[in-house]
Amino acid sequence: MTGSLGQVRAGAPGAPPMLRAELTAGRDAVTVVWLGRNRITGIEPGRALSVEGTLALRRGRPVIYNPRYELGPRPGGSMPG
Repeated sequence: MTGSLGQVRAGAPGAPPMLRAELTAGRDAVTVVWLGRNRITGIEPGRALSVEGTLALRRGRPVIYNPRYELGPRPGGSMPG
């Protein structure tokens, strides 16, 4: 899926590391979760992102855990870097 990142948030202090982000493409949306990470360079709100992985359902919502990803342009149009 290719879309734009919305909210990005790290796990709670004291909890195992986990980075969650909402990826939307038109009317489609999926939560992407990286376990073991609280931060990934380039994963930021507004950033274009393409992900691949196994789709799961959590509380009735689509989720992809530890997806393979490719960064797209930053907000404002600058290229990855």
